[in-house]
Amino acid sequence: MYYGRKKGIIIAIIVVAIILVIGIGGTCLYMFTDLFKSNEKLFWKYMSKEATSLELKPNLQMEEIQKKKQQTPYTTDGKVEFSSTNDEVNNNLQKIKLTSEGKIDKTNNYAYSENKLEYNNSTIFNLKYLQDGDIYALKSDEIVNAYVGVRNKNLKVLMQKLGISATFNIPDEIIPIDYSSIYKLTKEEEKHINETYVNVIMQNITKDCYSRQTEAVVEKYGVSYTTTSYRLDLSSNLISNIVLNILNTLKTDSVTLNLIASKASELGIEEYATVDGVSKAIDNIIDNLENIDFVDTSFVVYAYKGETIATEVLLKNRSKTTIYIDNPIKIKYENFQEDAEFNVMNIEMITKNTSTQSNFNIKANVDDQTEVIIDISNTGSAIDGTLDTNIIASIIQNNEEYEMIYTGTTKFINELENIEKLNETNCAILNDYSQQDLNTLIQALMNQIITVFNQKAQMIGALSSTNINNPILPEITM
Repeated sequence: MYYGRKKGIIIAIIVVAIILVIGIGGTCLYMFTDLFKSNEKLFWKYMSKEATSLELKPNLQMEEIQKKKQQTPYTTDGKVEFSSTNDEVNNNLQKIKLTSEGKIDKTNNYAYSENKLEYNNSTIFNLKYLQDGDIYALKSDEIVNAYVGVRNKNLKVLMQKLGISATFNIPDEIIPIDYSSIYKLTKEEEKHINETYVNVIMQNITKDCYSRQTEAVVEKYGVSYTTTSYRLDLSSNLISNIVLNILNTLKTDSVTLNLIASKASELGIEEYATVDGVSKAIDNIIDNLENIDFVDTSFVVYAYKGETIATEVLLKNRSKTTIYIDNPIKIKYENFQEDAEFNVMNIEMITKNTSTQSNFNIKANVDDQTEVIIDISNTGSAIDGTLDTNIIASIIQNNEEYEMIYTGTTKFINELENIEKLNETNCAILNDYSQQDLNTLIQALMNQIITVFNQKAQMIGALSSTNINNPILPEITM
């Protein structure tokens, strides 16, 4: 029951977030100079500039690549390598390499890849993946001499054979989700949400919640700015009342209820895929609203020469988040709680996109002790028919750096060659087995997997003889 309430809370948060974004973008267009505006109007004006700057710019290069992948066969090849500035660790890491080669034809529901784990220039483990129509299968010659696959139908029955009784949220068939469509709203839907909920929010926020401060000094990218700050203070009780009023409005709003249900259906969340399911979740949230730990929250925007310099979100006695919008985007999170795992986290993001080149870099620094860096670059285009991808992920801690590097190439072709197909002679389809035979097969596979894993691990010195002699076998419920 708690898990259901948690999902309901997430839905409410999503609704509120959509309302705020639309409200910010749709209600803050003004024609006169700031001199004649109220603190309320100026707050939303500069907050709207911040929200607009946060919108992700479309990556036309990758959009065209994804479109072509839906229509044209292509091959892939890539490898992952590791390194470290610690010489002893580096000697072992550089011996490890992962490689993959693939053939994909989405128009014919076909995908194949062969993946290898190499150690010291020798293949340690080989795993093949093959999707042929609605059958998804794996094969490793060291474990089994045929593919072992699942047909993407009657999955509830298969789970029941495996001893899983709670299959309510398991679909009979897994349908690929187009996540981009989940966040899309029609103009009519945006207008309806705007007209219905923005007023609910604004009517609950009185003018004395807004204030301003002149000559507020802010430092951004090493430069000091003397700004005017505009602040919105919301007490925990006020936030609770706003949420309650939104939920009560939502209960009678058939348009938005149907919208949420349709999005839940697309995500495969059956519990909320109907208006009745969403309504029950809303009632559940309202009944437990007093158990939600709302906290006094303040929003501060700093304005300089008509532009937003920075935004702060303050949770009383808990945290302060400062956002600087530009390229790079910088976010500073300060944790004020005594039992916090860290005190300060700084995040920096840089993006650069053209029709043939895209780069994304994100860097996170925690208390100046740990730093994580991810850099992704793509070179090529759908027109050229080739895309080269490089990903570097590194972590720096205690003056030591550990790095993972992926390099790969995607090539579009007219037709796949030398493809392997699935049939009754080379693939064991788990759906077709009785419960007893399925249990026997899986137990045998798990025993063989453990045996092979221990053998390979022993080759690279990763397991002690104690672990090898005393494997823990999985239990399968009948």
